[in-house]
Amino acid sequence: MLSLGVRQLDEVLGGGVEEGSSVAFVGSIEYDNIILMHQAVIEALKAGKRVLVVDSRQPVKTLLKELKNHGIDYEPFLGESLTILDGYSNLYGQTVQSGKNVLPNPLDLGITTAIIKEELNRGNYDVLVIDDVTAQYTLQSNQKAYIKAIVRLANSVKSIGKTTFVAVCSDVFEKSDLAAILIPFDYIVEVSGGVVEVKRSLQPLRVVEPKFAYIKTREGISPIKEHYQSFEGLKAQLRVGEDGTLWLKDSRIQITGENAERSLIETVYDYLGLEKGKELLYTWGKKQFLGYGEYSRRHTTSVERALEDIFKFTMAGGGGKLELVELSDSVVIIRGTSLFPGGKGYPYPLHPNYAGSFAQFLTEFTGERWEGEETKCEAMGAEHCEFVIRKVE
Repeated sequence: MLSLGVRQLDEVLGGGVEEGSSVAFVGSIEYDNIILMHQAVIEALKAGKRVLVVDSRQPVKTLLKELKNHGIDYEPFLGESLTILDGYSNLYGQTVQSGKNVLPNPLDLGITTAIIKEELNRGNYDVLVIDDVTAQYTLQSNQKAYIKAIVRLANSVKSIGKTTFVAVCSDVFEKSDLAAILIPFDYIVEVSGGVVEVKRSLQPLRVVEPKFAYIKTREGISPIKEHYQSFEGLKAQLRVGEDGTLWLKDSRIQITGENAERSLIETVYDYLGLEKGKELLYTWGKKQFLGYGEYSRRHTTSVERALEDIFKFTMAGGGGKLELVELSDSVVIIRGTSLFPGGKGYPYPLHPNYAGSFAQFLTEFTGERWEGEETKCEAMGAEHCEFVIRKVE
């Protein structure tokens, strides 16, 4: 299997794409599909694959600069395991260009595809990359013939066991032409409008909804979920409104001091007592996690991986460190240190809401009822907090 360079996408596909298959990265004029395609290419290069790139979209130097702005650096691989064929210069240059790795007449489809296939075999490359087929489509006097040439090229590369990555801009193609050019591809990955979605796959998909939201960063296309699992990701999404409001992407937030939240919890206990106070805080935690388990279930089949995501969110947001101690069909035990709010010397547990959150999450994720409790609390002098969540028979 070949990784596509994004963990969440690989998980949807069950590990990546089959070697020797053909993959179409479909997008819009944003070119986010092209960025993701090159992330997959750099992943293949790091895995030791030899790659041949055909660039007809822009000068090679501009391509390298564009990709470097998104964390994709081809320089260490050029001349070794990576070759870039220049299909741009003789499409748009003032004079005829010649030399090594320059396509003499890209509009001559017969000669161009023959050169590509010869170079692919001569250099013993594992992956052919076309960036992208849209530029030439707009220049062809006979667009149907061009589509047939691309279909033949993709199928012939597949027939000799090589992998093909192709970028396609769906905004430019006529609807019937787009459908025709995508015929030979085993995988179709659409990357547009902030959403990555797998439209076609050789193997059965591992999740109910094979799509996820993304953001384009200096490190390339990054799932929003993973982006928020780091402090830098959170910081990049914070903005202040002119009316004095603070926003994390589309959600209004307020920075809450540790003393303020601790005071709220203490007030709950002062008014309701130990048992009723714990019940209210536990219910508050369940309310905070409404819908999250259902969302996670649509995007992963692993309870452990989903819990790890929660732990990363908690740490990135300053909530403390969580770790999985035990996971079985009937009981889950989670340990926490430096949880928010902190401090010691309080007679009651300060974090029953965490137990409620975990119980709500597991109930939604598994479709079975779970309940939990905080059995140890740092605030009461324990070395760590401990949450035990049990399935209700």
